[in-house]
Amino acid sequence: MIRNPIINRTPVQSILAVALAVLMTSCTPTALLNISAPTSVFGPAGVPVPRGYQVSFINNTAFRAIFTSGAYDPLDKNTSPINFGQLRLEGASTSGQLTQPCRKTFSVGGAELIRLITVTDLPVNDPRALINGVNFSGAPLGDPLEAEPTEGTALGLTILAGVDFNCMGIMLFTFEQDATAPGGFRIDFSFLPN
Repeated sequence: MIRNPIINRTPVQSILAVALAVLMTSCTPTALLNISAPTSVFGPAGVPVPRGYQVSFINNTAFRAIFTSGAYDPLDKNTSPINFGQLRLEGASTSGQLTQPCRKTFSVGGAELIRLITVTDLPVNDPRALINGVNFSGAPLGDPLEAEPTEGTALGLTILAGVDFNCMGIMLFTFEQDATAPGGFRIDFSFLPN
């Protein structure tokens, strides 16, 4: 008797085979690494618990950096950024380490992050920091231009779990002045795994 391997699969094996076939034919290696990156661990009683990592910002410029950052899952239709933050980081200074539950994407001023915050009506504590990219201001505190890009801007940066970072370590975002970058500034990223 000849057995048909497709018919004799368990339902779970069939689902996994279809999912693998779809992933192999429709995804780039980057997307596959991001989709398969673990973002949680099993806690007590087998309940998934998000992994966590630390985020820190280093402003190597002479100007105040104004921005919004946060994490989200781009394939989740109901996603909303969690633990998103807004910061005005003075020049030549470093933020404290912020704890962030792991999601598939982390962004500093990325257009999709800003869109998700806006469409989900999340409370914003600094509307002037809800911008694409990062503004750099040389205006003194209290001045009407203190959050405006008086010195320039940096493009937003979006990084992916499984590609740019794993969910256990420290993310470092460094702001640098760079005359060759659009807006005159750039964001450098490095990840220090635990």
